[in-house]
Amino acid sequence: MKFKLKEIFVMTLFVALLGGFVGGITWGLLFIMDAGIHFLWVDVKNAISFPFYSIIVCSFGGLLIGLWEQRFGPYPREMAEVLNKVKKGEKIPYNNLHIIAIAALLPLIFGGNLGPEAGLSGVIAGLCFWFSDRFKFIFSEMEELPQIGVAATVGVIFGSPLFAFVNQFEDENKPTAIPKNIKIFVYFVGILSGYGILTLLQNLFGGKLGMGHFPAIETVSGGEWAAAIPLAFVGVMAGMLYYLFKRLVKIAVKPLQKNIILKGIIGGVILGVVGMILPYTMFSGERQMTEVMNSWQGMGFVVLFITGIVKLLMGSVCHQMGWRGGKIFPTIFSGVAIGYAFALVLPIDSIFCVAIVTAALTATVMRKPLAVILLLLICFPINGIVPMTIGAVIGGAIPVPEWIGSTEED
Repeated sequence: MKFKLKEIFVMTLFVALLGGFVGGITWGLLFIMDAGIHFLWVDVKNAISFPFYSIIVCSFGGLLIGLWEQRFGPYPREMAEVLNKVKKGEKIPYNNLHIIAIAALLPLIFGGNLGPEAGLSGVIAGLCFWFSDRFKFIFSEMEELPQIGVAATVGVIFGSPLFAFVNQFEDENKPTAIPKNIKIFVYFVGILSGYGILTLLQNLFGGKLGMGHFPAIETVSGGEWAAAIPLAFVGVMAGMLYYLFKRLVKIAVKPLQKNIILKGIIGGVILGVVGMILPYTMFSGERQMTEVMNSWQGMGFVVLFITGIVKLLMGSVCHQMGWRGGKIFPTIFSGVAIGYAFALVLPIDSIFCVAIVTAALTATVMRKPLAVILLLLICFPINGIVPMTIGAVIGGAIPVPEWIGSTEED
């Protein structure tokens, strides 16, 4: 199918507007999340100074989450589930976007070990379908817009346009209405437009997610290369634990499935208790990652390693207890914590160690090695691309045994 220059121009204009709209909505939800977390966990906590504050607040959050789910259903959906539905051409409803937005914000504000990408992708996908339905008269290929909008959302959340593009295309084999070269162009227009608007609003009004930036790898010698493969397998084994935890927690929580409110409260209690002992097991981890980067040498192997493993466990606990959200930010944090733990006991460059473990763990969980490499480049130095590639390729290549768990989302 040939496209005229005028059609390409109109399509590009609409995609640019859509990307800007995505960037604005994403910034608004992230700003509300950041303001809510600061109010609840800084302003109020400092004013009250109660030793069991996290347990009380997380329990109350679990009550609200349970009530909301009982009233409106299990939201938000996982980002991978939303992406798969959009790629298959399934329509995402847009008559309940406010419900999805609140369902996404509640667990994030109340300390859930979750990332914001799940709720944001669901809201944006719905908005894109609304946009598509309203403007189908302009060009018939409007059904491609939701995919572009979701890709733009991924790009602006993680601050990586290339990651968003590769994450969309890495496993795509379905023929599309738009020719591939034009589709690649309009995808980049949408992603860069969204990223630009988000960056502008963040610079003007704040509300920025920050994963921190690792310094350059200083030493790469025989010791680093000798440890590379074993460290990649450390990340893979941690990734296998992610799937095992998901299966075991699902079995343990099964008796509570019908009691949605009680399930949410118990999830909050567990989150609060564990958070009192290991504070970094709460929240998504992108901000806490900077704190670990600055203090890892004084934390000790045991604390770092257990924090990384327990954070993987708490992601499954949160999800199965009705605290729904994304998995990518917490997974990256777990990889960083485990990587720093091994950097304490191995005579090699610490950033080299962290880069391999994090890439291997994240690729084991996401199953998309190239997307993982591009994602991690937003926080790791460019000279870390070789160790990240080693970790990501090994993590993505080793299959997850059926007895451990399934890579399919619940």
